[in-house]
Amino acid sequence: MKKHCFKKVVCLLLFFSMLCTMFVTALPMNAMAGGTTYYVDSRGGDDSYSGISEASPWKSLDKVNATDFKPGDKILFKAGERWDGRLWPKGSGQEGNPIVIDMYGTGNKPLIAGVTSEMEAIFLKNQEYWEINNLEVTNTSPLPFDRNWKNPRGQRRGVYILNEEAGILHHIQIKNMDIHDVDGAYTTRSGGIIFDSVGSETPSAFDDILIDGNMLKDVDAYGIYISSNCILRYGMGDLWEWVPKPYGPWTPSTNVKISNNTIIRAATGGIAWNVTDGAVVEHNTVQQATYLATNASIWWAYTDNNLVQFNESFECVNGKEDGHGFDVDAGNINSLVQYNYSHDNAGGFMLYVNDTYWTLNTIVRYNISQNDKGSIFRYSGSIDNVYNYNNTVYVGAASQNPVMSDYFTKPSGAPRNIKNYNNAYYSKGDRGWKSLTGQTFDYNAYYGGNTLVASDAHKVTAEPKFTAPGTGAAGMNTVNGYQLQEGSPLIGAGIRINNNGGRDYFGNPLYNEAPDIGAHEYTGSVPAAGDMPDPIDVINRHPIAAVTTTFPTGDGTIANIIDGNVDTYWASTANITTATFPRDITVNFGDNPITLNKLTLWVHFGKGQGITNFDVEYYDGQNWETALSDAKIEWELNNGTKEPQSVTFPTVTAYQLRLKVTGANLTWKNITLTELEFKLEDSPSARQMPASTGDARDAVFDSFGMEDKEN
Repeated sequence: MKKHCFKKVVCLLLFFSMLCTMFVTALPMNAMAGGTTYYVDSRGGDDSYSGISEASPWKSLDKVNATDFKPGDKILFKAGERWDGRLWPKGSGQEGNPIVIDMYGTGNKPLIAGVTSEMEAIFLKNQEYWEINNLEVTNTSPLPFDRNWKNPRGQRRGVYILNEEAGILHHIQIKNMDIHDVDGAYTTRSGGIIFDSVGSETPSAFDDILIDGNMLKDVDAYGIYISSNCILRYGMGDLWEWVPKPYGPWTPSTNVKISNNTIIRAATGGIAWNVTDGAVVEHNTVQQATYLATNASIWWAYTDNNLVQFNESFECVNGKEDGHGFDVDAGNINSLVQYNYSHDNAGGFMLYVNDTYWTLNTIVRYNISQNDKGSIFRYSGSIDNVYNYNNTVYVGAASQNPVMSDYFTKPSGAPRNIKNYNNAYYSKGDRGWKSLTGQTFDYNAYYGGNTLVASDAHKVTAEPKFTAPGTGAAGMNTVNGYQLQEGSPLIGAGIRINNNGGRDYFGNPLYNEAPDIGAHEYTGSVPAAGDMPDPIDVINRHPIAAVTTTFPTGDGTIANIIDGNVDTYWASTANITTATFPRDITVNFGDNPITLNKLTLWVHFGKGQGITNFDVEYYDGQNWETALSDAKIEWELNNGTKEPQSVTFPTVTAYQLRLKVTGANLTWKNITLTELEFKLEDSPSARQMPASTGDARDAVFDSFGMEDKEN
């Protein structure tokens, strides 16, 4: 009997155990991970304690550094206390359960003071799912700053997050830190907050970086920098000598947001990032950067789809070469720079650079520049496809007689396709446009100094009637003096631009009838717009397209038809007859397909040499398909005027696009094309700005009338 009861009890226990196992397995991961909170007190703690309560805290960084923390754990340092050394806790969190470093108690933020024997005060290596908050950090050196990157100071950092051959690491947040007096060397791997990817063997990067709400002061060389050696694409060659070699294939960090930070006196640059896709940099303030070496205040390189907005950059100190408020540097594809305030920078407002491969597709709109110096706009190398529109530029006596724009020669070539619309240039003294290489101007306003560009067909030269020009101070909200008064000649004098962001610098919607010139859209009563010219389409150019044809070539080169320049052309030989057809023109986009539903052909003598009949075919990665059969174009002009004609078709994503030409006007027995443009037809209606980082790529793509193929 007892034996039988014992068996029943055992069976019941086993059954209950199975139920519990099933129940726990079915729980969501968050519910399983409670985590442990550890307390650290440099004066009242002891490393022999458990550390799991305020009454029994640990004491030293050594104890923290020797611990392998688990998902959901918290490490809390006591307010008002100090630790000398390097903080390097071990372990990783997991999705939904990061490991958190923070403070407890009341008073000043806990201080982690780096020591000369270690290069960083806070360090993570090949770890993920960490959040570091509310600490004060220093890392001083008794040695002086030296522009030699091998300076004995070493590449010192405040916070250093290193991914070394670890693939993709996730979710690192640095928030509300007070980082100052970091005495580093002149390299991009030294400064206040540094993220570094080294992927010579295993392509490596970060996903989900948030750097938010930090104060950084007196940091060498950079305030915030995201670095990588995974840069190889499109023929990219060499980078700075301190970047580890061999380089890895281009592997961008994603979901990167740098926001609400203040950087004061960064020796070389305030905020910079390399090798990212979709980075958002917004609501930051950078003051007195480059006080020991020349560079730009906020700059980026070898990146795609950047959104740079609502930042203030001012008093950049060293303007000998760079020193601009903002710098679209080498190798950037698709950058949107909007609603920023640049003032009193030694180098100027905007720098555009192309040393190596493309710096392509840049929009700079609805920004305000006041009393920037040096060169307000500087183009260095073969910058391509830039749209500067609706910016307000004020050049006062404090600007010290700058040039409006200049150009530095680079081996990559000359700038081209730089289009300036609806900008307001107001000057009390400047040296004019030292170089207009590659630039066109239309519908801009010019007042004072030597700002006038005579070739602007729709220029406004009357006094613009700003409310109080030149009265901006420190602070994004101090520039109301650049709003338009009633009766300003800039009201309604601009041209509409599609995909314009939907708002001006001040948050007013676009447009109030006819568009205004400058960064302010007047909100008062205005006349109805009436008949207006066609709006400007901001055209994206694909970075790596190649083009071939089965037609024999006569004049020019077939590559001219995708160079973004309607002044260059290709023509076949002069022996084309109806028997020649069909022949092909094929554009190859490589491994980066383009999504489109509109094709525009440009010619100079359409009625004499224009293509009239063709099919549009595309390669989808596996097969050739037909997007449009028997397309027909009727050209209207034959006098050398640049004439576009377009066809539309259902949206396709193409690795290659082919025109199968079946007919043409053969007055001179040849055909010609000046340009092929590819576009995803989009509504010209106003758009609102993105509310979150996840919308950043959409904002950049919308501005070019494109579709984000990854979303």
